[in-house]
Amino acid sequence: MRQNMRFVPCRHSRTPLPILLALICFAPAFVPGPISQNLQRQHRLPHLTCARDVRCRARGGEEDTAVAVGDLVEGLYPDDEQWYPGVVDKVNDDGTYTVKWDDPDGGPESHNLELDKLKKIIIYKDYKVGEAVEAVFEDGMWYPAEVTKINDDETFTVKWDDPDGGPETSEVKAQDMKYPPIPFEKLEVGQKYTGTVRSVLDFGAFVDIGAESDGLLHISRMSKERIDNIYDFVQEGQDVDVWISGKRDDGKYGLTMVEGMTDDGGRRAPADLTPFQDLSPDDWQKGVVARTAPFGAFVTVTLEGGASADGLVHVSQIKDGFVDNVDDELSVGQEVQVRVQSVDIDAGRMSLSMRAGFGGGGGGGGFREPADLTAFAEVSSDEWMTGKVARLAPFGAFVTVTANDVSADGLVHITQIRDGFVESVEDELSEGQEVQVRIESVDTDNGKMSLSMKPAGF
Repeated sequence: MRQNMRFVPCRHSRTPLPILLALICFAPAFVPGPISQNLQRQHRLPHLTCARDVRCRARGGEEDTAVAVGDLVEGLYPDDEQWYPGVVDKVNDDGTYTVKWDDPDGGPESHNLELDKLKKIIIYKDYKVGEAVEAVFEDGMWYPAEVTKINDDETFTVKWDDPDGGPETSEVKAQDMKYPPIPFEKLEVGQKYTGTVRSVLDFGAFVDIGAESDGLLHISRMSKERIDNIYDFVQEGQDVDVWISGKRDDGKYGLTMVEGMTDDGGRRAPADLTPFQDLSPDDWQKGVVARTAPFGAFVTVTLEGGASADGLVHVSQIKDGFVDNVDDELSVGQEVQVRVQSVDIDAGRMSLSMRAGFGGGGGGGGFREPADLTAFAEVSSDEWMTGKVARLAPFGAFVTVTANDVSADGLVHITQIRDGFVESVEDELSEGQEVQVRIESVDTDNGKMSLSMKPAGF
């Protein structure tokens, strides 16, 4: 008929839930999550219902928890604990429901299930004439169309956008229709949606809100309180109320479960560091310690012309040799001499050093031969790698990663452990812990590798 937009699998075999999503349009509030251990955790997870918001309309569903004979449902099949489609055939006296499976595939045709093993499938039926939709054509594929008539038999007449020699209109059932994804340009920061968690990683979850792509819900934006284990807080298939926290130029967007916690919420605009960008890293500047942190000290630098801005003296740049405690070396209000090492105008960040520019190292013991990191040089910064925390330091963690059968340690700086302020590395990580990291940069000449536990761009 025309270029295929989306494949809809047939139901000749029992189809697990992820595939069923492409088969029929039902209420996303009832997308079941992982089973077994995840089901055992459900009583600890936030119970968030799905109102008739933008996402429900985009995915074709709304909430209704009552279950009756004839209802389409998802049932937890006892033999393999997977969710499959069926129809409620009988309401039993003991409070269970007899579910007749859509395709038993050689197994029992029905089972008696308790209510908590059922998820009702709701078909959205309130489409209006003139609305743009996506609908299933006779070839089983989804195509764009427009509703032209609401029929007495509860079907809808739709006019196809591009018939391409086929029929211009068709009668379509409500379960074979849905609204198109929400365009990125229609998303607004602060707007509330109900979304379904599609995947969970150590740093956060990707959530489907009915837009053209999934949004990132970072672990630091799930709660005002610290979350020790993300897998105890959210799970795949769970529905969550979220707000758009920010949008990026590349079409990606962030989400938060805390209303009002936007990407720029309460944050100051980046400082104007233009007067500092052309300073030689060999020149010493006068500064005053503004505040200290476990990973370093923020120093206010004032130039002769009057320009003033704060920069970070990382703990490794306070002096030659190991610094165990920043507060043992510096105090608020202390006057210091610093050099400007780097300036990031866009981010409003300036890196400073109190060490001489000869490379230092101090502490005796000589230098080790730089590690051979050539195996890591071509690894994409978008690729997630499994690593193990080798050791901790006040300024970050050294993580052992492997590429092409070569293992080496890289530094996850404290600012790259997660989004938001990290007060103590030891509160976030422990030696021997497995983590997911990305390679930010590789310095093969000096044998240094920078890693990040944060997604690219966040």
